[in-house]
Amino acid sequence: MRAEKQIGFESELQLGLRNIWYPVCQSAGVNERPAGLNRLGLDIVVWRDSNGRIHAHEDRCLHRGAKLSLGQVVNDTLRCAYHGWCYDTSGQCVTIPTSKTAEAKLAPRLRLYPFEAQERAGLIWLYFPEHTDRPVPPLVIPEELEDGTYSGFICEAEWQANWILILENLADPMHGPFLHGHSLTLSRGSLEDDMRTTRNENGFVVEREGQRGVNFDWSEFYCRDSIWVRLDIPLPFGPKGILRILCFATPIDENRTLVYFLRYRNLSGWKRAYWRFLYGVFWEKQHLRVIEQDRVILESQRGAESRRAEHLSNSDRGVTELRKLLREKAACRMPQ
Repeated sequence: MRAEKQIGFESELQLGLRNIWYPVCQSAGVNERPAGLNRLGLDIVVWRDSNGRIHAHEDRCLHRGAKLSLGQVVNDTLRCAYHGWCYDTSGQCVTIPTSKTAEAKLAPRLRLYPFEAQERAGLIWLYFPEHTDRPVPPLVIPEELEDGTYSGFICEAEWQANWILILENLADPMHGPFLHGHSLTLSRGSLEDDMRTTRNENGFVVEREGQRGVNFDWSEFYCRDSIWVRLDIPLPFGPKGILRILCFATPIDENRTLVYFLRYRNLSGWKRAYWRFLYGVFWEKQHLRVIEQDRVILESQRGAESRRAEHLSNSDRGVTELRKLLREKAACRMPQ
């Protein structure tokens, strides 16, 4: 009798790895009012003080549990809309306007859980710890995002698919000439190839053995205290050359993911200005069509059900390597 195949993502992975930095929203999405988010299954409020500095806390008033993101920022405190309780930038409750006695005796004992937050490259990043007593590691992002010789754009989308499926799609270059075979940028190259994976100290590289610089031929996974993917797409015109794509997948819950595709080019002078112009009037629409093809196919996989009748082949070596790496990282975070 054939053994029943295990269905489901690993429980320690399905809502994202902990002890990792994730991008949670764009900087432009947080202005004078607090923003309520759900990331890694948690309700989070992100807000700015009068100096523009970002703060993030659990989105739950310690009075009656109302979402603080429905409130407002008053004198550098986050004020709950329900009864006016206020919390400072550290999360400390500082005002209980309905009772001076409670404000004197109860408020000093109440503090919201604070998330470590950074604002870089047009995105807001939060650190999701598994243990709050450990130091927060430095946030490492792709160097292109803060290199002045590069110029780029942020593409953000929410997909109805588990974050693991998003990453597996990026570890699978062979889907390029099929799923995107009628696009301007991914229609060239052979339909058959062997795949190779190479581990390094930061993660791994998956690449086609017989083709380079033609299609989506390789991707590089960085998997340390942040997780991101780097890949190149050759552009046939406007101006010709490499489009570098930096990808991030932030779990919302087990069935939804916030995805970022940051598109950068190393250009200067008129070529840089020309490309930025063309991106606005032409390339962005082309790229949105491509990632829409990814969205539709990933959402069609029915989440963890995709593994029920799965048969991986040689061309799926990137997927296999990614699963192995994520399991290793999850195991390192499990109690020994």
